[in-house]
Amino acid sequence: MVFIKPDKASYWHTITRCTIDQKPDSLGRYYLNFESKLAYPEKFDDKDIPLWKINDEPYFHHPIVICQYALGIFEHLYQKNFSDEELKLRFLKQADWLKNSFTEIHCGKIWYIYYDIPLYGIKKPWYSALAQGEAVSVLTRTYLLTKDETYLNLAEDAIKPFFTEVKNGGLINYFNSIPIYEEYPSQIRTVGVLNGFMFSLFGLYDLILINNSDNARELFERGIDSLKKLLPYYDTGYWARYFLYDYPKAYVASYTYISIMYEQLKVLFQLTGEKLFDAYSERWKSYTEKKWNKLRALAKKIIYANTVSK
Repeated sequence: MVFIKPDKASYWHTITRCTIDQKPDSLGRYYLNFESKLAYPEKFDDKDIPLWKINDEPYFHHPIVICQYALGIFEHLYQKNFSDEELKLRFLKQADWLKNSFTEIHCGKIWYIYYDIPLYGIKKPWYSALAQGEAVSVLTRTYLLTKDETYLNLAEDAIKPFFTEVKNGGLINYFNSIPIYEEYPSQIRTVGVLNGFMFSLFGLYDLILINNSDNARELFERGIDSLKKLLPYYDTGYWARYFLYDYPKAYVASYTYISIMYEQLKVLFQLTGEKLFDAYSERWKSYTEKKWNKLRALAKKIIYANTVSK
């Protein structure tokens, strides 16, 4: 149980810590330490691309899995000062999967995800702001290694769906009239998964750093403005909500996700200088240090996990 022993977390629930302590002036190390993601426990295809499955469905290429695996490789490359050619080749294979596997739609280039989420009314195939943002983080770092503008151009195309609303096939939904980039683009109502939203902001910032992208800057600034307005809705006074789908019901985050979220906010404080992000990061971290809060959050999660309403 991660709430009780976070150091025993499985591959999917490892806590990834902030890697920066100041605003970067150029693209480099990823903002969270994904080194644990290199130890992928599932299958790979014959091109060294990880495969993923849900329940009894067949294995498929999941873009979020591939991107997080790639960012795990990149962290190890960084720690070895980019001297490991085998790791570099493995990283480039993941980037080439992105380059060769996108689908072009009316509002950009995307990577499909192939499973249904009945709760949100999402049917396969669908795509995600989280996947798009992490793909941009991989593609921009691939450009850093190769200077091949194909990857950079694809990254620019990957952020275009952030300009289009979910009802029109894009990735923007609204909560109380505040725009949010959706990890789960539901037509039913805004899901608003916070960690997915912040991962998408990381990708936008990467594109600003690598080529001063006007589109990325506009989207990033809009996202930061939204985040400042949305954070109070996620705070329960003792823990953080995972999403806003069932608001004001408190479907709280797992220990892993509140930890990731306060580390993400620490990153965004460094990137923007917004003291609000630092304040929420410290507040949510303090929540996890109190045994009563952990027990209360765990009880809430058990009660609500199977009763989230549509």
